[in-house]
Amino acid sequence: MTANSGRTHSKWLTVKINNAAGALTDVSAYVNTVGQFGLTYDTQDVTAFLDAIKNIVLGQPGAPITLGGPIDTVIVTHFAVAGITGSNTPVSLDLEMGIRHAWEAGEPQFGMTKSSTSGYLVSSFMVDPVANTWSATLDVFGPTAPAFGTGAETSGN
Repeated sequence: MTANSGRTHSKWLTVKINNAAGALTDVSAYVNTVGQFGLTYDTQDVTAFLDAIKNIVLGQPGAPITLGGPIDTVIVTHFAVAGITGSNTPVSLDLEMGIRHAWEAGEPQFGMTKSSTSGYLVSSFMVDPVANTWSATLDVFGPTAPAFGTGAETSGN
């Protein structure tokens, strides 16, 4: 099927993240919540008294992502037991947005391929036994920013 343009549905969002062995793994079956994603820049007001409108300059961006879903042995093992949470080991992250069908090359995606000096770090993995849910927060590590693109990320080195 050729890449489409237009509106789509969250059911076509694929979430991939490295496992403990370093392989990029599709965890979409265990995710039902993906927070907003993209780059958020620090801003500094530089408005002078005589400026007709407020002025800002942009600082460095951040790109935290929160994922969540129902508790499942597979996802708890993937994040908590496998040792990618709190390990200071960067992981690759790929959020693939299929347009009215499963994602294919040429359609939007967001993420980054890990290297020895950059990637995402899993800074939080929490389980709520009352609500029967889990949540994970991933933050950028290193000098490289994640980006929107149209080609899949890889598991990295």
